[in-house]
Amino acid sequence: IGTLYFVQGLFFLGVGGIMALMMRVQLSSPGNDFISQDYYNQFFTLHGTTMIFLAAMPLIAGFANWIVPLQIGAPDLAFPRLNALSFWLQPVAALLIFTGVFSGAGADTGWTGYAPYVVTETTHAGVSMWAAGQIMLVASSTLTGINFLTTMAVMRAPGMGWFQMPLFTWSILVANLMLFISIPAFGVGLIQVYLDRTIGTAFYEVAAGGDPLLWSHLFWYFGHPEVYVVIVPAFGVISEVIATSARRSIFGYKSMVYAMAGIGLVSFIVYGHHMFTSGMSPTLRFVTMLTTMLVAVPTGIKIFNWLKTMHGGSLIYRTHTLWTLGFLVTFTLGGISGMFFPSMALDVHLHETYFVVAHFHYVLVGGTVFGFFAAIYYWYPKMTGRMLDERLGVLHFLTAFISYNALFWPMHRLGVVGMIRRTHTYYITTDDIQALPEWASDWNMLISVSAFLFFASNLLLVVNMIKSLIRG
Repeated sequence: IGTLYFVQGLFFLGVGGIMALMMRVQLSSPGNDFISQDYYNQFFTLHGTTMIFLAAMPLIAGFANWIVPLQIGAPDLAFPRLNALSFWLQPVAALLIFTGVFSGAGADTGWTGYAPYVVTETTHAGVSMWAAGQIMLVASSTLTGINFLTTMAVMRAPGMGWFQMPLFTWSILVANLMLFISIPAFGVGLIQVYLDRTIGTAFYEVAAGGDPLLWSHLFWYFGHPEVYVVIVPAFGVISEVIATSARRSIFGYKSMVYAMAGIGLVSFIVYGHHMFTSGMSPTLRFVTMLTTMLVAVPTGIKIFNWLKTMHGGSLIYRTHTLWTLGFLVTFTLGGISGMFFPSMALDVHLHETYFVVAHFHYVLVGGTVFGFFAAIYYWYPKMTGRMLDERLGVLHFLTAFISYNALFWPMHRLGVVGMIRRTHTYYITTDDIQALPEWASDWNMLISVSAFLFFASNLLLVVNMIKSLIRG
């Protein structure tokens, strides 16, 4: 099952990447008409849904299935058949989510599916299928969480206490606890969307007494912890790789555990910064600003512990070490850019701009994806009994790291000057139109070219894995 999750995650990582390339071709020049606004909306909706729910989370589940039982001395997960059910719900859900696209009527609401638009008649019929597929993914994730939590609670090797567990296992424990607490709210919201669209209820219809902000509360109560659900396991991977590469135990083991637990706790009280522009009272905005900034404390503890571990060790520069160093750079930059959003004044200006896109991808690609690239190069020999080519691995890292930063770093500046995300085109300032500065066109072309280079660089990993399986 772990291998199936792993293969699914890589497949949908490619699918989501292809949709991103289509969007970047459209945005490579102002006023472009490569794809219509309708298809652009479908692409960015499915890109977000695919990358989060069908790529990142299955990759995490795949590595957890392989590594957690080995690290705690268990023969398998507690409920093997439940594990199989959890996986097979995923491809069925993917079929439902993608069904509408093949008929030109896919979900077009964004992966956040904001109400009341998500329940209006102007949206595509595929939104109902999207909601149904997401409900199945909620069920899959809930069952997976039950399985892992039970396994770690009752199937540890004799004599292994909680603080004898490796940090990767701790990261899976924290991630599943966050998921188990937060995802029911998302499931309830999706069921309400589905009922509003199919049988005429009015949970989100203002004219009938509904409240669109209810969806925002339900979604972001899940959505912000979800960001940490997919990044905390990467923290566990980085801890394992750094300890091995530095040839010493991780510095501050217990503080690392408490830091991950602290991130899990704080993640539930910070989602309000997504709603600063929804009419929130200034007092509540101030409290939310403080709690959002608080997440930097446990995150900083981990960064300094990793640096101290490397400083006191003797680093071996293998491919997985390079990806770990790349993670430290990109995730730190993403964390710094994230500190702009708790500011009540700055968030109003940066909200829904490309600054948000840049920050989000520096955290999730530079964090989660880079972390799991490190995991692939680190654990692939254990999973397959074959080694990956180090030269191809180094080439993969160098090309991906450079093209990745050329892809997402310029988006910060575009966001500052007001380029709005989720729009299928943009315009340059002329005598008659007040829009983006002239240089924005060149920067968008740079971003689009870099997107293709980043996608191509990651094909080196696929080539490396196939080469290894054939004659590794």
